[in-house]
Amino acid sequence: MAAKKKGRGTKRSTAKKGAKKAAKKAVRRKVAKKAVKKAAKRKVAKKAVKKAVRRAVVKKAVKKAAKRAAVKKAVKKAVVKKAARKRVAKKSNSLVARVKRVATGVVEQAQTAVSQGVDAAKELGENIVDRVTG
Repeated sequence: MAAKKKGRGTKRSTAKKGAKKAAKKAVRRKVAKKAVKKAAKRKVAKKAVKKAVRRAVVKKAVKKAAKRAAVKKAVKKAVVKKAARKRVAKKSNSLVARVKRVATGVVEQAQTAVSQGVDAAKELGENIVDRVTG
């Protein structure tokens, strides 16, 4: 038997090759589509994670701010209460202190008035002596 020369190919083998190429292309397309879908899913997942993280951070910040506000309120209330207590305590002290201040002022005025009266009486006595003797 004589060996057959291999030609460019028969119609049948060309069709097979075309089918194989088409199949490969289809597979590549599918793989590419899957890759795109996966990437999209990853992007969506990343966005979701970012959003969740952002939400968590915001929640934490809000909680901290609320805590700070509550602490400030509590401190303010405590300060106001303390001041009120001091005022009540001071009032009784301040009344006594005020009476004491007023009393010392009156005493000083009385002393100056008495010393001025004594001086005036001395002068009057001297005037009388001058007139009688003079």
